[in-house]
Amino acid sequence: MQGKLRIFLLAILSVACMNTMSAQKSLIKAQKQYELKAFDLAIENAKKALVDKPDCVDCHSLIAESFRMMNQNVDAAIWYRKMEKMSDLPQDYAFNYGLLLKRMGQYDKAKRYFVEYASVDPEKANLFSESCDLAKTMLSAEIDFELNLYNASSKVTDFGATCFKDNIVFSSFRKDFKRSLDKVNKSQIQDDKTQLFKGNQGITGTVNNVDFLLPDNMESFDFGPVHYAQSAPIAAVTKNNFRDGEQQIFTNDLELALYTASVLPDGSFKNLVPFPYNEVGYATGFGTLNPSGKIMYFSSNRPGGQGGFDIYVSYNKGGKWTYPENLGDKVNTPGNEVTPFFDGEQLYFSSDYMMGLGGLDVFTTKANNGAWMTPSNMGNGINSPEDDFYFTKQNNKETSYITSNRLGGRGSYDIYIINKAADSKPEELLAEVVSFEDVMPAEINLEEDLIEDRGMTASTKSVKYDDSVDNVSVSTRTDASKANIKKNTSPTSLQDNEISKEFKNEDGALDFSKILPPKAVDLNAMNSKTVSLVGAKRVAYGEVIRSNSNVYFIQVAALFTSQANMNTFSGLNHFGSLYKFSQSNATKVKLGYFLDEYQAKDILRQVKSMGYNDAFITYEPLNTSNMELVELSSQSNDVTYATTGVSYKVRLASYEDPIWFDVNKVKGIGVIEQWTKGDWTIFVLSGYASQNEAERAKQNAINKGYKDAQVVIDRNGMLEKIN
Repeated sequence: MQGKLRIFLLAILSVACMNTMSAQKSLIKAQKQYELKAFDLAIENAKKALVDKPDCVDCHSLIAESFRMMNQNVDAAIWYRKMEKMSDLPQDYAFNYGLLLKRMGQYDKAKRYFVEYASVDPEKANLFSESCDLAKTMLSAEIDFELNLYNASSKVTDFGATCFKDNIVFSSFRKDFKRSLDKVNKSQIQDDKTQLFKGNQGITGTVNNVDFLLPDNMESFDFGPVHYAQSAPIAAVTKNNFRDGEQQIFTNDLELALYTASVLPDGSFKNLVPFPYNEVGYATGFGTLNPSGKIMYFSSNRPGGQGGFDIYVSYNKGGKWTYPENLGDKVNTPGNEVTPFFDGEQLYFSSDYMMGLGGLDVFTTKANNGAWMTPSNMGNGINSPEDDFYFTKQNNKETSYITSNRLGGRGSYDIYIINKAADSKPEELLAEVVSFEDVMPAEINLEEDLIEDRGMTASTKSVKYDDSVDNVSVSTRTDASKANIKKNTSPTSLQDNEISKEFKNEDGALDFSKILPPKAVDLNAMNSKTVSLVGAKRVAYGEVIRSNSNVYFIQVAALFTSQANMNTFSGLNHFGSLYKFSQSNATKVKLGYFLDEYQAKDILRQVKSMGYNDAFITYEPLNTSNMELVELSSQSNDVTYATTGVSYKVRLASYEDPIWFDVNKVKGIGVIEQWTKGDWTIFVLSGYASQNEAERAKQNAINKGYKDAQVVIDRNGMLEKIN
């Protein structure tokens, strides 16, 4: 009996050993494939190893990292989460997981993992944890430019835009353009390689404006990026080893090489000459030339630098390039500094180590008395939680281009156009630029509206839909009308020309001493205060927004005029609520908000199918100070909601922080609305068919403890007191 038991145990042990050996073999194979950047194959073999060894930490780590390298953040996060409760984790687990979470905009959780990494590298951990705090601040900053998807971007990776005369030259993995090659030369085309294309510079271009840059006999299917000297027929050309959809910057890359070439009148080039300081076993690429073509900046991971890819400079003297000089530790870091662009004065580049929003951020610097100044992050919008690189500028214009894999693009990496918002407004919009609510300081709090103190009614200049739909619920409209927005130009409005004279000096300039009230009440006298209702904007209906936690929006349009017809977008309200955001001189129209990335991506796909091809996802703090609810989602419990017409409501109280508002105290009295004006949050109850109903609700609110409750009128989305 004991002999049989021994044989049985030996058999089990033998099977276990075989399974362990099989798992080990699959893991070794996966590790080699990972080193060769065959990430999909590495994932496949690591999963095979898990069948025989489910608790294999190295297998989980390799799968997670492979997904991260393939820019599949959600899948990577799933595998990283599986490892959270495992022991004997890889030394770099916390840091790499933090990098992933930062790319996904989950800054608080990312910071926790960077702090955990302090046991391995305190200096590095502290830098990246502080970067998370900075990123949250940057995301809430106002944006003074407009970013749009370049229309020639495709469903695959497009990258490295550069300007040549009136065209954009870029690299792409797209295969929807066919070359006329004979059967012998067709074998040159590799489905997983890039080609160079040329398109127009504007965002209105279609696929018809795009064509191959190089003739068949010159394209080697590994070019990009290319950069042209502005005033000389020379180009810097990189030969790459990139793969569609995957990250392009690897610290230990071996296969990038830099060339110079002679440029032809159509932007194509010939006579490629290898840069004399390409180094075997290291990567050299991303060259950029100064306007005369005599100075070249490039990136390389050669020995002797600060770490990873560094930026170097070489000078062409007497027809020969000088030995490359490292730009030093002001510009270079232990991380990767790549894709430089030099316009003759400013140097732009991307770094994954300097403090920024996420992956690669764009920075800029310039030399002062022969020394490089501390680089500046170019901020939210140009940068995102994902990779942002290949920054370049259009010659003698304010237009710039970047490559990014931020949420909402058409492909894995896409090209975006950056334009500064207009600095000036038309004369007829002057009243909106210098208005009462703009000059009234936030800390002043009046017992009565300032306008009423001046003997005027509380009507204000407000946005209003076309009269034909003035009293129709927005949520019931489906046709996208082209009618212009009209303005309520009441003769008693503060913006009225005659009234505004009262607040001006003899020379016509605004006299702020006449505008500001004669006295202000003590801000600390009470928690709930009466705030002027002029200029208040609704931000929530049927809910309370208390924090500025990050959420997903889908931006569907950016409007640079106040005469924008918001009715055009009303057909989108079955996906979510529509909001207006006032940022710089533009009004952004956004759909949202969404807490889940999967949901945002799915809705973006449906929105684009409706013709909003330039829509994209933003990930930003839910900041109520600059947003306005325009139209409620049609899925919000079938509530009829209108932004036009007149209705009676009850103003409950105003707070500096909405956390103080007790929702439970007013349940059953009406529908809660949240309004904002400057730093104040105003809570209002609605849903009343008449003034009498509103008066009864006001009394109920007073009985619940809101002793200053009062009936107000919502006139076309603007609150007014009743005299």
